[in-house]
Amino acid sequence: MIKTFPSELVGKDIKLVKLAPTIENAKIIFDIIDANRDEFRPWLEWTDFVKKPEDEIPVLEGDKDSPEWFVLWNKNIVGRIGLVHLSKSNNFGEVGYWLDKRAGGHGIMTNAFILLEKNAFENWGFNRIEVKIDPDNVKSLGVARRMGYTKEALLRQDHFINGVYRDTILFSKLKSEYGRK
Repeated sequence: MIKTFPSELVGKDIKLVKLAPTIENAKIIFDIIDANRDEFRPWLEWTDFVKKPEDEIPVLEGDKDSPEWFVLWNKNIVGRIGLVHLSKSNNFGEVGYWLDKRAGGHGIMTNAFILLEKNAFENWGFNRIEVKIDPDNVKSLGVARRMGYTKEALLRQDHFINGVYRDTILFSKLKSEYGRK
């Protein structure tokens, strides 16, 4: 598996970019999170911990060597995608992502997912990619289905968010399945 990840990936109509850890960039990310707080809160446990732009500086600093990027579309940052919970010994990772609701409906996250998956399987030595989605997160379920991921399991009450235990659906794709229709 690759040890360092590129600072930019270029795809169809989008770019995945790493942002310098500046207060200006932190403000851009904070403003998106703040505008989407109600949309993100049911699915992303960190939403309420982002209270000011400075809270995003450590995230930007940590991105330098991580397989996580911001999604650039029409010269604007509109989301984030990356591989989290990596297992370098088993060559797999889990995709995590979010998208500004104002940018929805344009295929942006699907294109970002395609770009990330292509690099993971073709260039970085991944054998498996997982996606874990709350059963009520209809938009994310749509992305996993459009990407051809296989539903493997229902993980019962496997995470605690907003004071409630929630289920998760586990989807995956193997390198041997990549590129098949």
